[in-house]
Amino acid sequence: MFVCSSLFEDVDLTGAGIAILFVMLLVMILAAVAVNIVPRLVHKWEISYTTRDLTYGAACLALAFALSWAGVRLPNGGTITIASLVPIFIYCYYFGLRKGMVITTAYTLLQFLQFPNIVSPWSAFFDYILPYFSLCVAGVFCYRPQKYAAFVKRNKDDGAKGGKSALKRWLYTVSGHWGIFVGVIVHMIIRYFCQTVSGIMNFDLWYGDGFTFGYKLGFSLGYNAYGLIDSAITIAALVILLSSRSFNMYMTASFSDRSAVRADGNAAELEQTSDTTSDVAVAIGSDTSENTDDAVKTAAQAEK
Repeated sequence: MFVCSSLFEDVDLTGAGIAILFVMLLVMILAAVAVNIVPRLVHKWEISYTTRDLTYGAACLALAFALSWAGVRLPNGGTITIASLVPIFIYCYYFGLRKGMVITTAYTLLQFLQFPNIVSPWSAFFDYILPYFSLCVAGVFCYRPQKYAAFVKRNKDDGAKGGKSALKRWLYTVSGHWGIFVGVIVHMIIRYFCQTVSGIMNFDLWYGDGFTFGYKLGFSLGYNAYGLIDSAITIAALVILLSSRSFNMYMTASFSDRSAVRADGNAAELEQTSDTTSDVAVAIGSDTSENTDDAVKTAAQAEK
């Protein structure tokens, strides 16, 4: 029996179990690599990585890992953190599924360095690999600059006509990022399902035999509800963050050329996206003070 010490004191696997775990991790890594490399080989759906992509990825990964250490640790595994998943969701939302898979793969591997509770290979798969790797699902509903520009402009026009109150305009602005919230909810369902299955499968290893399936199911559903609390904290933090005009203007300026720069270097598309960015900046900052005006200038300078 292999029982690790220090950070891995709660990992209890046989030699075969360790081998299976490494195979699972290898498959996850290869999947993340394949979706980024294969398109370049077949010359379809290619993507490129810039310094900005790598910098944002490293910053979000480091911040998420740091936040994951702060929280309430439960006795049999699991932690309610201070919105530790927000940086990962933000990255996947703004950079898309394939780049997000790289970050979520790295984050999953980091979770195995943070006092993991693993009693079997399936415990590792359902409690760690699948729940954390599936964070990239937010990239399926990723940020679209032109659609967001139209959304914000429509909100501004309705506000100018007196069609919406300040509160409704705020809610409408936040809902412009509906994709990230759908991603969080989908991930919450995946995580809750996986960890509940793990609790049922490994119940006997934790508490011994003699319990009915109904008892195991009820206990697992109740215990793993901590993940729902963690997701609720994440959603609340995202609502606060994405309702910030400064944050929205900064991200709009940062991604002004992202949808325009293609392999063929289409200049007309670049000009269209530049106009889109200006519309978003004006729409977001139309009713703000001098601080917002400065932010608009900063965004314009960033485009140049």
